[in-house]
Amino acid sequence: MPDQVTLLFEDQGRPLPLHRLAFPQPAYDGAFSFKEVHVSQLKRTLPVARLVDGVGQDVVAPLYDAKLLWMEGGEARVTGIEIDELSQRRTVQTWNVRFAGWQDAGAVARRDPAG
Repeated sequence: MPDQVTLLFEDQGRPLPLHRLAFPQPAYDGAFSFKEVHVSQLKRTLPVARLVDGVGQDVVAPLYDAKLLWMEGGEARVTGIEIDELSQRRTVQTWNVRFAGWQDAGAVARRDPAG
């Protein structure tokens, strides 16, 4: 099962209305990464969050100058700046990330006392 990302903001950086947050949002599947890379269009090195498919293509627009807001229980929230490839417009976006294959090490140790 791949990592999953759901978006908290619509296009143009508008927060999702509360009535829409009450219902499941589309989840995008792929491999999540969070690392510092040189971004040539911004001419600097920044932390970048990405979700890529099996061939390395971005599933959703990467988050530049990304920040980890919280991480717990196999889930995380990451925020950053999306850059539209055509218009170069920059908007804020936040992702909820659910990590595939995550296990609570404490729970595993409690189930396997011989470990």
